[in-house]
Amino acid sequence: MIELTRRTLLAGSAAAAMAGMVSFRARAAARTYHALLVACTDYDNLPKKAWLIGPKHDAGLVRDYLINNAPAPVKFEADNITLLAKDVEGASGPPTHAAITAAFTDLAAKVQRDDFVYLHLSGHGAQQPERQAGDETDGLDEIFLPVDIQKWADRASGVPNALVDDEIRDALDAIRAKGAFVWVVFDCCHSGTATRAVLVDDEMERKVEFPDLVGGDEAARAAAQTVYDEASAAASRALEADGGRQVGFNLTPTGAEPSTKGKMVAFYAAQTVETTPEMPLPKGAEGATRFGLFTFTIMAKLAENPNITYRQLGQAVLQQYAANGRTRPTPLFEGELDAPVFGTEKTDAAHQWPIVVKGDAATIKGGLLHRLNPGSKLAILPSALSPIADAVGYLEVTSARNLESKIKPIEFDGKPALKIADIPNGAYARVAELAVDYTLAVARPSSSDGLDTETALVNSMLDELAAKKDSGFNIKLVEAGKAAELRLAVLRENAIAGTATDATDKPALWFLPASGDVTTSNGARPPLIIIHADERQKLLETTAKNLTTIFRATGLSRLAAANDYRPEEVEVQFLIKREGADTPEQLEASVVPRVSPGDEMHVKVVNKSTDLIDLNVLYVGSDYSIAHIVSERLAPQAALEEGLFAFTDTSFGMERMIAVLTAAPPQSEKEDLSFLAQDGVPAATRGTGLAGFSEMLADIGMAPATRSVMKLSDNKGSKGAVMIFPVETMPRS
Repeated sequence: MIELTRRTLLAGSAAAAMAGMVSFRARAAARTYHALLVACTDYDNLPKKAWLIGPKHDAGLVRDYLINNAPAPVKFEADNITLLAKDVEGASGPPTHAAITAAFTDLAAKVQRDDFVYLHLSGHGAQQPERQAGDETDGLDEIFLPVDIQKWADRASGVPNALVDDEIRDALDAIRAKGAFVWVVFDCCHSGTATRAVLVDDEMERKVEFPDLVGGDEAARAAAQTVYDEASAAASRALEADGGRQVGFNLTPTGAEPSTKGKMVAFYAAQTVETTPEMPLPKGAEGATRFGLFTFTIMAKLAENPNITYRQLGQAVLQQYAANGRTRPTPLFEGELDAPVFGTEKTDAAHQWPIVVKGDAATIKGGLLHRLNPGSKLAILPSALSPIADAVGYLEVTSARNLESKIKPIEFDGKPALKIADIPNGAYARVAELAVDYTLAVARPSSSDGLDTETALVNSMLDELAAKKDSGFNIKLVEAGKAAELRLAVLRENAIAGTATDATDKPALWFLPASGDVTTSNGARPPLIIIHADERQKLLETTAKNLTTIFRATGLSRLAAANDYRPEEVEVQFLIKREGADTPEQLEASVVPRVSPGDEMHVKVVNKSTDLIDLNVLYVGSDYSIAHIVSERLAPQAALEEGLFAFTDTSFGMERMIAVLTAAPPQSEKEDLSFLAQDGVPAATRGTGLAGFSEMLADIGMAPATRSVMKLSDNKGSKGAVMIFPVETMPRS
């Protein structure tokens, strides 16, 4: 086990405790489910470069999920879904300001007490100087842009036809005043402060620069820019003074609202100083459609487990971002987060679907959103209640769309392939094997001015490393700008301001996140290697070491996709004890907290199941280091509460607490994942078989050829889960 030089361990103390879960009663019999889906793509008064593609696909995906998803607690009637979009079948018309506000008014008029309203707004967000001084704490109005916005001319009127946060709040209040529950999702952003070090061809940010919103002559535009710059400077000072994360639209209900008013939940794709992208998804799928990352991830996590609360859904979204190697944006979630999604009672959410046979073809209503990729294996069960041991045969997914898959019988697990005609009437297909692809997609560096020789050197070295066997990692090289978990760039060490006080103009190989962004504020520093053209072998060895480190850290995060523990079976909470505080505060699973040196991390785990569970806690640093903190076995109904470590000033950036849960068969040895511990990548370097969850973890350390699989059965010994809790470390101001 490596020494924890980055973090200072605390002496732990265990205490038994039980945390009750709030129970919510559904009134499904009397409830009507309404939805308003807004998708803004073509903006006639914006440059063509600012037009979007993904929002209309977001709206179509959400509508299909609400109407067709199975299994699901509820289904929306098509007549109760209003879709405002261009070039989308069934749309009522374009999402103009008048159409959106009319749809809000119509909802407020027809909803009844205990109804449910889902609102989804995909498009451009922006910021403008507040129209009335003192109206906003940060001096800026957050706005959503319908397709018919006009040019900003003066502060008093703002951007004509924009939906300002106050206007949206009033519209939602009118709906909630009728007693309806509102869930609103904003897949848009407002501004961005991170530096994009490399171009990402497949991503487009849903952000409009203020100059594109301004009309008039050159003098008028310059005057408008001055007003905006002054407001932005005030906003930045307000954010720095507060230190907290800022939501795009301030819609949080107050605690003094009347009890007759409906509750609300709001999901935001990014905080006010971030952008959010749209891109082809699922990542790596041939011919993938462009969606908003936030929308697609929400729908995928819901499809995987519809029986969760809004807080759990928010955590699942953050976990998926971490598994995809994304450090930005930072989605935010607020409101009645402990309510169940769609306000329903829990139902059987097994990943199984009725098999539909037509002629010589078979399909199921499960697809890419449910992690059913081509090659996935499913058991053929006589009924929905049959144990997997009663499988009469197996199926393989041959092709998949988001909510539908084509399947064929195969020989698997000792059973011959059935004929299509022999599949029993009323049979179900249940997921029989979980697969996790550990391959790390690495985007090559593009040519940089004056560094063509160094770029060519790095690319030739990458070709050698990718072809090398027993390297300790498995990478797939893609061209610069294509979808990848890791992006490489050849830039000078001082190319980006703020990376280091002692940075030189020497060429360097940078290791960047999926977005290509470089966040140099708050002490964060991307890993890099100084390139010496005459020391190729040394560069190759150092790069190989870094790739091995990154591969193992990302592989551990990716295992979050293979969870098969339900939230009600085990409760994991991390808590932060701030420097100088007497007691720790619970780390909200749906929020990325900011921590500083001297703060402490604690953990509380409750095993609510009837089985033994092994717990391992690890910490993945911004430099891809892995520190192994805890390894404990919890008896049924037992709890563990323990201090883990104190944060130091050795590294800053987006980092992750990871809790690994594995089912423990009786008389087995305790799971110990200390073998995963590793040192990190320096900020600047100068000079196999089908089995259970435990074997999948072991595969990370052994660098599997392509993927790791866990065969599912009724044997509880194969169960496992990886739970990721992102944190952002920053210097104490």
